[in-house]
Amino acid sequence: LSSAARSAAALAAPGPGAQLHCVGVRLGFDGELFVASNLADMYSKSGLLADACRVFDQMPHKDTVAWTAMIDGYAKNGSLEKAALAFRDMKREGLVGTDQHVYCSVLSASGGLKDGWLGRTIHSAVVKAGFELEVAVRNALTDMYAKAADMENAARVVKIDPGGWNVVSATSLIDGYVETDSVEEALRIFLELQRQGVEPNEFTFSSMIKGCATQALLEQGAQFHAHVIKTNIIGDSFVSSTLMDMYGKCGLVSLSVQLFNEVEHHTDIAWNAVINVFAQHGHGRDAIQAFDGMTSSGIRPNHITYVSLLTACSHAGLVDDGLKYFNSMKSAHGIEAKEEHYSCIIDMYGRAGRLAEAEKFIHEMPIKPSVYGWCSLLGACRMRGNKELGEFAAQKIMELEPDNTGVHVSLSGIYASLGQWEDVKAIRKLMRDSRIKKLPGFSWVDANNKTHVFSSEDWSHPQQKKIYKKLEELYERIKEEGYVPDTRSLPSNLEDTAKERILRYHSERIAVAFALISMPATKPIIVKKNLRICVDCHSALKFISKAESRDIIVRDNSRFHHFAEGRCSCEDYWLKKHQGGPRGENVGGKKRRLGCSRAKWAASPVQR
Repeated sequence: LSSAARSAAALAAPGPGAQLHCVGVRLGFDGELFVASNLADMYSKSGLLADACRVFDQMPHKDTVAWTAMIDGYAKNGSLEKAALAFRDMKREGLVGTDQHVYCSVLSASGGLKDGWLGRTIHSAVVKAGFELEVAVRNALTDMYAKAADMENAARVVKIDPGGWNVVSATSLIDGYVETDSVEEALRIFLELQRQGVEPNEFTFSSMIKGCATQALLEQGAQFHAHVIKTNIIGDSFVSSTLMDMYGKCGLVSLSVQLFNEVEHHTDIAWNAVINVFAQHGHGRDAIQAFDGMTSSGIRPNHITYVSLLTACSHAGLVDDGLKYFNSMKSAHGIEAKEEHYSCIIDMYGRAGRLAEAEKFIHEMPIKPSVYGWCSLLGACRMRGNKELGEFAAQKIMELEPDNTGVHVSLSGIYASLGQWEDVKAIRKLMRDSRIKKLPGFSWVDANNKTHVFSSEDWSHPQQKKIYKKLEELYERIKEEGYVPDTRSLPSNLEDTAKERILRYHSERIAVAFALISMPATKPIIVKKNLRICVDCHSALKFISKAESRDIIVRDNSRFHHFAEGRCSCEDYWLKKHQGGPRGENVGGKKRRLGCSRAKWAASPVQR
């Protein structure tokens, strides 16, 4: 009976397993240690954690095997805190003979909790038990430290056994470095893995491609694409989905779609990836079409799918469509709206300029808005020059995040858009007195296998003379084409020539000018920004794309803008109802969601 229950556990078959349980009860074997342990294991591996707990609690005696089954069940079913508590209770029982499997399970739970202190405590127990050199335990320790962002200890564990490099521990290190934005270190580990003759697997490639997507490293990402084709891993759903995401984050949405069409079997991960790419680029109709294709093919969307879909509707101004899908989440697919979905609706109303409806929606929400939701509303108020509602949103943000520096910047932008320069001065004085600094604007572009970073009025680049000569040339050419500088958000006491000069030397224009003199005419120019592109630069880049006959792609902290032949892919949606003047690196326009808890650019739904 014990062996049969173990087989049911291996198959994760709760039906036959429950029948075996009935046989055990009838024969009086359900209290036997080995039978009960395997029944508890069977229920936990079938996802029936409550039944597993019931069997475990009814056991008159519990040994290490029974405790291990429960700890492993808790860890694999997402009850991470319960797994840690069960391990503590097991140690309190004074049980000896703890094996490496229980340590692997509880380390997995600790990694999921990102609890470095708990992990170090378990590490001490591992050392005392003499399991530190066991490959499986060492892999679990590396993974735990990497997930807790303690990369120093993660690397130290790997080095315990100089000859112990393996693909599992190396992949954990790579993923940890990627999550901590240390992509160069991740690449170093990948090269070391190859040097030692260890073959990377699909998890390794997924982590490296994810790192390239985070940093928009197109050339490196394309090289990994070639690697996965050579190693025949391209068919893995995680790998192909991370590649879609990478090309999308690098601005090449057409390649993302091409990859999606080449995938033989579309999983929910692939669908989520392509919908998210459409959302990043503001292709709302394409995202809706992909969503409808996903559901019609019999694949159920999840909460991540709806976040991407609602974001796409928000960026494309499809408010009615977004509300329709939001309201049907529960009835159509049984998905309860979460904080992220409510924040998307707030953002959607705000971008469309429907601030009264956004305020009403917030008051009627069943949960309190997050900082992200209030920041979305504040950003919309800054765009529309709504002082009263903006001040209300700012107050709510400060209650939730007192250290949020973006509130002052956004309020300054609202006052500037209304021409209330005394209020702007008061905000600036408050920021100086409180030692609050605005996040500086940066733009960067990859050329000649190197990343070139520029700030506003940057004079530090070795080619600065050529760059600024090109800028002056571009300025004259686009003025002839009809470009008129938009100086509404700059202080009125500045002369027009000074205002134009400030706008002319914004970081994104410097980056574009550098790319024009450094890159072949056949390559699209891809510029990344840490802030939102300002209204004036958006206008200027449309003229530059026409004058130079070049495709220019700008990825700011909100979305992508594709400039070609004098037009932008956003179709100027975010400008059509704009009332407040330019936003970006000039006065009061530092960042739409600056300082917010989710200001980091567009996280991928493809999580390994």
